[in-house]
Amino acid sequence: MMMMMRSYSNAAAHHHRCAAATRWALRLLFISCVFTKLMAFSPSTHQHHHQIISSLYSKSSLTIFDDIDTVHLQDLPITGILDSVKESMQTKPNLLLEAAPGAGKTTIIPLFVSSPLSSSSSSNNNKVIVVEPRRVATRSAAQRMSSLIQQPVGESIGYAIRGESRQSSKTQVLVMTDGVLLNMLRKDPELRGYNTVILDEFHERGVNGDVALALLREVQMNYRPDLNIIVMSATLLGGVDGEMDDSTNESAGAKLLRVLGGKENCNILRSDGRQYPITIKYAADDRTGPFLSVLRRDTKLLVNTMSDAIEDGLSKAPNRGDILAFLPGAKEIRRVVNEIKSRAAFRDVDVFPLFGTMPKSDQDDAIYKGDSARRRVIVSSPIAEASLTIDGVTCVIDSGLQRQPKYDVNTGLPHLITVSCSKDSVIQRAGRAGRQSEGYCIRLFPEIDFNKLQQHAVPEIMSTDLVPTALLLSEWGCTSANEILNDMPFVDSPPDDALKTAYNMLVDLGALEAYKVPNTRKRRYRVTNHGRDVVKMATHPRFATAIIRSGGQQAQLVSAVIAAALMDGDELPRNGRETNLSVSIRNILKEGSSSFVGKRLLNFASRINEDARSAVSNALSSSDIGIDEVTTGTALLPGFIDLIAKRKGDASYGGSRYELSLGQSARLDDRRDSSDYILVIDTTTGDDGKTRIRSYVDIESSTLRDVSSEVDEVYVVESKGYEVRARKTTKVGSLVLSSMPLPSPSAEQVTELLLDTIDNIGGVTALLSMQSKKNVQEISELRQRIRFATELSDMEWPPCFSSLDATEKGEGSLEDDDIMTSLLEPWLAGAGSLKSLDILSILSTQLNVEQQRYLDTYFSIKIEAPDASLVPITYSENGPVASAKLQLFFGCTESPMVGEPGRSIPVTLSLLSPAGKELAKTIDLPFFWKEVYPNVRAEMRGRYPKHPWPEDPSNATATRLTKKQQQAKVPDDGDQKVDKRKEKSKRRKTKK
Repeated sequence: MMMMMRSYSNAAAHHHRCAAATRWALRLLFISCVFTKLMAFSPSTHQHHHQIISSLYSKSSLTIFDDIDTVHLQDLPITGILDSVKESMQTKPNLLLEAAPGAGKTTIIPLFVSSPLSSSSSSNNNKVIVVEPRRVATRSAAQRMSSLIQQPVGESIGYAIRGESRQSSKTQVLVMTDGVLLNMLRKDPELRGYNTVILDEFHERGVNGDVALALLREVQMNYRPDLNIIVMSATLLGGVDGEMDDSTNESAGAKLLRVLGGKENCNILRSDGRQYPITIKYAADDRTGPFLSVLRRDTKLLVNTMSDAIEDGLSKAPNRGDILAFLPGAKEIRRVVNEIKSRAAFRDVDVFPLFGTMPKSDQDDAIYKGDSARRRVIVSSPIAEASLTIDGVTCVIDSGLQRQPKYDVNTGLPHLITVSCSKDSVIQRAGRAGRQSEGYCIRLFPEIDFNKLQQHAVPEIMSTDLVPTALLLSEWGCTSANEILNDMPFVDSPPDDALKTAYNMLVDLGALEAYKVPNTRKRRYRVTNHGRDVVKMATHPRFATAIIRSGGQQAQLVSAVIAAALMDGDELPRNGRETNLSVSIRNILKEGSSSFVGKRLLNFASRINEDARSAVSNALSSSDIGIDEVTTGTALLPGFIDLIAKRKGDASYGGSRYELSLGQSARLDDRRDSSDYILVIDTTTGDDGKTRIRSYVDIESSTLRDVSSEVDEVYVVESKGYEVRARKTTKVGSLVLSSMPLPSPSAEQVTELLLDTIDNIGGVTALLSMQSKKNVQEISELRQRIRFATELSDMEWPPCFSSLDATEKGEGSLEDDDIMTSLLEPWLAGAGSLKSLDILSILSTQLNVEQQRYLDTYFSIKIEAPDASLVPITYSENGPVASAKLQLFFGCTESPMVGEPGRSIPVTLSLLSPAGKELAKTIDLPFFWKEVYPNVRAEMRGRYPKHPWPEDPSNATATRLTKKQQQAKVPDDGDQKVDKRKEKSKRRKTKK
């Protein structure tokens, strides 16, 4: 698991010791903060405060304390728990801190933790990493902390985001995004030089945040027991003190506490927030407003409704304060900004958009008020929901919507879809209106919609694309999906199917390669050189592969543009319903570098690498773009080689039908003269539930032939019971351009492929459903007989039976898997397919002669009735059962048993009526004859008068005959039934 951590270079990280001046300044800051708060209570506290300050000055000649601004800290609720934070860090390595919005946790806790007074460490090194989920929040938190200690950003307080960093050798607190932390862990897993990592706003549950916590815990448990981890959240800890079992109802807080080592290793602290009263107004209170589901589908309605609500908010905002409006993404934000700027009511109001992909200067204009006295409207994405402090806001307008990544099973790419927020999110948004005074919040949806919202956000790791995550964890040292699921300390483990799909895609892209552990069949994965290059790039592995392997500026340009458009969630500019990406790219580049979309592309490309930014910049400023279908297709092919679709014919009502490489059918609506082959970049699901191609690029047949390869392969035909066949194919990725059958594959090939197939379909237990109905029953009974024999005897039984039981229950170990593999392996080559395997015979052959004789003797499949006929026994987990007509057991005075004498168990007798219906069940036949039979006889003798119902059944003669047959002395030949046809023939001859 920790392979990469053990092998990284010691030179990868530097231990920057903070200057003594900075340490003492921070120490003075927090002593001052705490005691300024306490001075209001007693003169003795005031005197004690000055004694400590004098003591500190005696150890330092610094004067920075004179410049510290403590006025803003005096009424922050978080200062009330700083002593508890200090005590916690001196006793346990981890801390779970729940603090309501406005408490001051984002700025005060990092500064306090960086003070030597807060730590039990004997070292002077108290450097702190603060992790924020968003780039904007990262810069804002660093700016806020720096302003409190009256220093510029980059000295004691620094920050690092992709493509931008402000820090120095003096930096004591480094704020960064979760993506930067993951990259830092890649290079220096021990995080040498840092004593504490703080994960802020963890309730957002982004996939990078969850992965970062899992890696930090691995580092802490294996290499850095001295590393402190603080997880801070506004709303996450509900139920954290409850039972911490593995039930599906375990709260997020309880799971988080478990990951942090339980209460033995993690303290829990809570702080109130600073919140003024907020008036909540639902836009649909008068039954005229739209429902959330309608706003989510109708962008035009959302824009108009939001614009009207913002205009209403101008008159409703307390103290004529500023307005903060929340929309799901940049597309809606731009439209609302344009709409309200055109209205007369906003003539004297400054309107600012705010979202993640804006240039930094534009974001700062929206966040920081400046000296202007004009009112402001900030139309923001969810990035302003937490961590950011936007002064002057007293009114919030909430759409109740957000973007959420969703994995597209057709393309293997994430989509950002619009969904309803959680209650936690909606409440936190409203809280932004009451940070500095009483506030007002308008929700664009009815209260009934609010009541239906789920309480907490669904963790992103449960629904998003896991390809980047799987690659990162593979470089970390994980070698399989099972290793990630079973060994990594996740709060919520990623879905098994999504992880395995991610591994398969990374193999297709050449970022991972599969190998087998010597002397086992276990398949593992390792990162290739190409994969190590991919993981360094801040874009999806598909686009990274396209950029790396295509080469040249044009390829980087095309890949960067499409990556920016698709990964940021907004659509490319299109002419009407244009879906051809080469056309869309030309449209977007014609916008120029000064346009909104041009700035957005440059911003995104700069996160990939400098070459990508240079390529995009040149294209945006060039009149001769030179992008055509051939260029686009060639550039993207390496990253989308598994998404080549083949045309299958015309679609109804226009368009074309394509078959995707995974076998699904998809429709391209825009034309019928489209190419035979296309690369599918994006899909959507139509109202009819069918897949539609949303973005594509044509691929020429000659291009495919140039990159194709001929391979001899063995494969299974599922429709033929997973029969193994061989063929020679010409392939591009998973697309077969041509094939021809080959002679039967070798025994080794058949065995290897069928073993892999068994793993893929769910293991050995999946084979049982392929057996005939009769075999399934006999297999079940054989296994149950051996279970009883195991419990009731000292005889050893083949381990394959217990391994099969454990595997079927989902409790199988690696040893159980190996046992089942060894059981099946000798039979596979001869069978040729999974359906042809005779599992009953395979299991039976594992029994030696002695074991088989023991089963036949003590756990027989039949018992002998008093009339010498044989009655079958069925074995189930409830015990052995023999079903027969009641008359067959007349004269039987003991209940039948199975097992050795003295260790046997009774056979349940299911006693049937002459019509075959169950009359009673018993394991105590004498009791039945004496206590139950008289009532049965009284009821049945009138219903079945032709059959014997003696008063004393225990002394009667067992029979299967009617009274008339007995009187005619028809011979009872035991197991032989009366031949009714012969009897009828005899009667006919007598009449003649």
